[in-house]
Amino acid sequence: MNRRLFVAAAMGVALACAPAKREPEFDFGEAKEKYPMRGEVLRLRPEGRIAVIKHEDIEGWMKAMTMDFPVPDAKEYAKLKEGMTIRATVLRNDFHYWLTEIQPEP
Repeated sequence: MNRRLFVAAAMGVALACAPAKREPEFDFGEAKEKYPMRGEVLRLRPEGRIAVIKHEDIEGWMKAMTMDFPVPDAKEYAKLKEGMTIRATVLRNDFHYWLTEIQPEP
């Protein structure tokens, strides 16, 4: 009987100590540049609100490639589905880049 009580108590402690699921935190500062972008959502990583996007050339910034884009706004991130094509705005400053103004294409 003591063994069952010990196991139950140990499980309770383990569950109480488990990290709580939290929303990712973003502090990117002010955007200095913005670029229109079009691409296909390949994968979503909700734990960090990251969208892996295969994008076309981003005029004035970079050639076409596949890369991770943070999406700080939860409502914007909720618009995304794997396999969809989107248009969005990439905001950028000296240290960070992120997506906003996400519009799914038909």
